[in-house]
Amino acid sequence: MASIKEVAQLAGVGIGTVSRVINGGSVSENTRVRVDEAIRKLNYVPNYSAQTLKTQRAGIIGLFVPVFNNPFFCAIADRIEAQLNKEGYNMLVVCSQEDKEKEVRVLRLLAQNRVDGAIFITHNELGTIDETLPLVTIDRHLGKDIPCITSDNYESTTKAIELMIEKGSRNVAYVGGKPMASSEVEMRYKAYLDVMAKYGYEPIVYYKNTKHGQDYSVAHDFFDRYGDRVDAVFCSGDTFAYLLYQFAVQKYEIPSQFRIVSYDGVMQNWVGKPDISCVKQDIDKMAQRVVEALFMRINGEKCEKKVIVPASFHIGETI
Repeated sequence: MASIKEVAQLAGVGIGTVSRVINGGSVSENTRVRVDEAIRKLNYVPNYSAQTLKTQRAGIIGLFVPVFNNPFFCAIADRIEAQLNKEGYNMLVVCSQEDKEKEVRVLRLLAQNRVDGAIFITHNELGTIDETLPLVTIDRHLGKDIPCITSDNYESTTKAIELMIEKGSRNVAYVGGKPMASSEVEMRYKAYLDVMAKYGYEPIVYYKNTKHGQDYSVAHDFFDRYGDRVDAVFCSGDTFAYLLYQFAVQKYEIPSQFRIVSYDGVMQNWVGKPDISCVKQDIDKMAQRVVEALFMRINGEKCEKKVIVPASFHIGETI
């Protein structure tokens, strides 16, 4: 059986270059073609078990998402995978909303060095965990020593709601799912309450523990209860906003009678119309900072415990 050294000699490159090609790392197209051709001619099969024993690295990063059918999770997972690919790592995606035990099992794999690190976009309450493990989260607080990458939730939400008030809205509602675990997303709700108190307006809130994927029932229930009382809605996520628009446009002129702003700003790549005004998270930068922090943890380096990536504001058709 051919060895990686023989592949490198035939391709005219170093062993490290062959390893990068095998693991999907960054090399020139010409180099990749030469290595692939050498692998084919020699019928070389990488021994991943041996590589793991030698390097103490599995070459795999676990990514936890609650559901697969949410635009934000799809977008951030796509950008994280691209960042990991540059480093020659593969990504194991776990959909864990309904089953806390899935998260526990991957944490065990992490402790056994069978995956090299893990990224939590969302998670269940897991109790006490080993905070020395190479873990990083997006938005959620998993432990005081585990890095959390997030956007400027409080500041961006404050600006968005104040803009709706400046435009003439007085009965501004908040619609969102209450996180099932401690999260920076809760700062969006806090910002809403603070702005309403600042201006002396009554809060109108639909903020409940809901699972991802229940967005339609939330939008329907909200409009049944409050549709005649509100003239603007701030939604904690894009899917809420797009569904609420479908109800609102049947009764109101938008934006003159009814305004909508969402948080995330990823639906524009999925749905052309309507163009919902939104707080737009910098998905590329968040993915970059997540992967940077994770590799610092893997390498035993110190890193910031909380990284805030500023969001921008997109003025669309609904404000």
